[in-house]
Amino acid sequence: MSANHNESYSRYVNTITGCVADVESANIHGGGKTYPGAVMPFGMVQLSPDTITGGDNGPGYSYHHETIEGFSFNHLSGIGWYGDLGNLQVMPTTGEIRFHSGSNSHDLYQTDKPGWKSRYDHTSEVTQAGYYAVTLDDYHIRAEMTATYRAGILRFTFLETDDGQIQIDLARRIAGRSTKQYIKVTGRDTIEGWIHCPPEGGGFGHGEGHVNYTLYFYGKFNKQWNSFGLWNKGDDLGSITECQEEDLGFYAVSGKPPMDVDGLVDERQNP
Repeated sequence: MSANHNESYSRYVNTITGCVADVESANIHGGGKTYPGAVMPFGMVQLSPDTITGGDNGPGYSYHHETIEGFSFNHLSGIGWYGDLGNLQVMPTTGEIRFHSGSNSHDLYQTDKPGWKSRYDHTSEVTQAGYYAVTLDDYHIRAEMTATYRAGILRFTFLETDDGQIQIDLARRIAGRSTKQYIKVTGRDTIEGWIHCPPEGGGFGHGEGHVNYTLYFYGKFNKQWNSFGLWNKGDDLGSITECQEEDLGFYAVSGKPPMDVDGLVDERQNP
């Protein structure tokens, strides 16, 4: 039998393979520490879900965790040490806007109140080469994502609701935190800025890896939002259009129907 050279063998790939990271909690020795999200071969963007921030969770995702705190744009796979990256974490939510995920041990602002993280079930996950999808059970939102060589694309499908929003944690970093962030709101559907991550903030090897980088981002929504705001250390800063701080986040609120994220572009370079 001759091989069909036009067949795409990528359909046989299941990217959930090896996705165990928190070996202490999993009660096993060693995990694959891979991430299940979307990436092009040699691509700049690795768009993938995050289940927790902190501890020995280098890729940001571990299969045995029961909640998802968001989806970030850059990840490392197969890390033998405490990991890094996991920047520009995006989370769709409904209801009350909360200013922490509830599962980030490096967050400067934490309270006893629930964060924005959501439960999920593995039966709702689709883990294919170049595509990831999951249902966020607490919000009844379907999240889908894919990647090009230089951009990540998110699609969030909301139920009919008056209070849908998209939140972006600019300070989040795997195994550490960003120490300085800048954001500029340039329109009713566009943001841009940068995220600085020096070794003082931790990251690879708790900072002992001496990783120092600045991530530049540009994000465009496919619908204009009704309102927006920034937060810093848990304080709502309101709808200011430009800010530089050390614990920044952004939220966009829409009425019916809520907006989707059409694309977010990520670029890294050393400062």
